[in-house]
Amino acid sequence: MNNQSFTTTLTVDQSPKAVFDAITNVRGWWSEEIVGNAANLNDEFLYQYQDVHRCKMKVIEVVPEKKAVWQVLDNYFSFTEDKSEWIGTKVIFEISEQDHKTQLRFTHEGLVPDYECYNACVHGWTQYIDRSLFSLITTGKGQPNSSKTAYTVHEVAARFHELAQQEKWFEIQDELFANDVRSLEPAHSPYFESTAGKVPVRQKGEDWVKRVEAGHRMHTTAPVVGGNHFAVGREVDITVQGHGRIQLNEIMLYEVKNGQIISEQFFY
Repeated sequence: MNNQSFTTTLTVDQSPKAVFDAITNVRGWWSEEIVGNAANLNDEFLYQYQDVHRCKMKVIEVVPEKKAVWQVLDNYFSFTEDKSEWIGTKVIFEISEQDHKTQLRFTHEGLVPDYECYNACVHGWTQYIDRSLFSLITTGKGQPNSSKTAYTVHEVAARFHELAQQEKWFEIQDELFANDVRSLEPAHSPYFESTAGKVPVRQKGEDWVKRVEAGHRMHTTAPVVGGNHFAVGREVDITVQGHGRIQLNEIMLYEVKNGQIISEQFFY
């Protein structure tokens, strides 16, 4: 097994059977819209998240109460150039008893840092395994994706990251911003003024882009999530009409409510 593959471990008081039953209940922790099943050998199922991600899985190994392995037969990410990412990789659940508790080790074998999707996928699996599956095991109720419910802050942050890596800032505004979003700048900023409302916020961005004469370096870090906020680091080295060449190293803080970004605040 590639030791660079993504892995995470849970320890719970519930029995191995309860853990195994929760894993195979994919609609209970991953997505309510999954088509197919994951309980028995050779079962297949389809997962889709908006138009961003869809994949087809096949159960290739089952040892009740001990192990389940899925193979990715097909996969599509809207935000990667290499559409073969995930295809042929394996999703592995290993269950063992440790000190009178049950340990679940999850590994996505083949999901490695070289993948373009890696950061977004790590955020996704962390949400679904460490939070949703853990909740299903321990409380009987998971936090699966559903088109009927608002997206969680982790899902918003993951989608934000996908688009930010492609410098698709207007797409972020169109898809993730609430109509009454607030955009807050530092006091006495020489570049922007604070504003509110989806249309004025977009106009502020469009006016700025028109003044950018050259982009020398632009980089956005992966989100850090806390409560109903997430933060990213942003570095830019650009030449702007009226300002010349400027370098900004800033923190951007976003607040999420009901699955939408309701405020953005910049620190530089």
